[in-house]
Amino acid sequence: MQGNLVQTVFSFIAILAGFFGLLINFVEPYLPGLIRRVYCYGKFPRNTYQPPRIKVEIPKRWYKHCYVFAAPTVSYILYLVIGKYMWDGNVPKSVTWVLNVGLGTNRQSLVSPENTLIAISALTFHCWKRFYETHYVNVFSDSKMNIFHYMIIYPHYVGCLTCIIGESEGFVEGSEGHLSWRRVTYSKLICALVIVLASYTQLRTNYILSNLRKDKNGKVTSTEHKIPYGGLFEYISGALQISEITVYVCLSIILWRSSSFHYITTWVLINQTCTSILTHRWYLKTFKNYPKSRKILIPYLF
Repeated sequence: MQGNLVQTVFSFIAILAGFFGLLINFVEPYLPGLIRRVYCYGKFPRNTYQPPRIKVEIPKRWYKHCYVFAAPTVSYILYLVIGKYMWDGNVPKSVTWVLNVGLGTNRQSLVSPENTLIAISALTFHCWKRFYETHYVNVFSDSKMNIFHYMIIYPHYVGCLTCIIGESEGFVEGSEGHLSWRRVTYSKLICALVIVLASYTQLRTNYILSNLRKDKNGKVTSTEHKIPYGGLFEYISGALQISEITVYVCLSIILWRSSSFHYITTWVLINQTCTSILTHRWYLKTFKNYPKSRKILIPYLF
């Protein structure tokens, strides 16, 4: 396969997410009920009729399944990266086949072993943190989501991993990867540190949200939405979203020479920005006492 499937797929879903995000946020009253129902979920319920043949909704709590897949898978890729660069291990033919399908057989080795190892280590930390959050921190309500929102997570992480190693030295046929700690730059280490801090901030944000549904003893007493306070919520409504955006922007900086990973980051940026706008509007509409000083995504600016 010569074409880059990952670039094509994530360009399409980024454009799709941006287009429908704009429609939902600015001309929602004029949209068909089907579009509103598919796009909105969780705290954004839409009581619009959907014929049974197209109403395919699942509990939002099923998100935790995605990280049962993502966390072990990214750990396996980390194992392959360490084995390849530290012990000159072989790349399984099945992995090479997936990389060729995703990025094309003409892919080039553009990313150094050092940056590959830093990026995959940071993503591994983030995925296991997300696994912990969805299983032990988040308090899910009985809200539903369209199956599209659930299914998109799987190709998202497959695409991420394909982009991280698919253009890395040693994972492209005919190339060799030799790890040298001397080539590690401070800028890439700082990006990795920012990813860890952003991921931790996201964890704290989820604790704030889950505590809104618990009493002082930690027992869940409600699944209703309330106004969150503390942390980034003192400044913006999209506290979860800005953390996720920061993670992927920093991964893009680490993988700057990659020709494909930036498509993943663009999709995340568009999707999370649209979600932040929708979240902010929902809070303002639902709670009359919602702090007017809070911005959408960037403190004091937007």
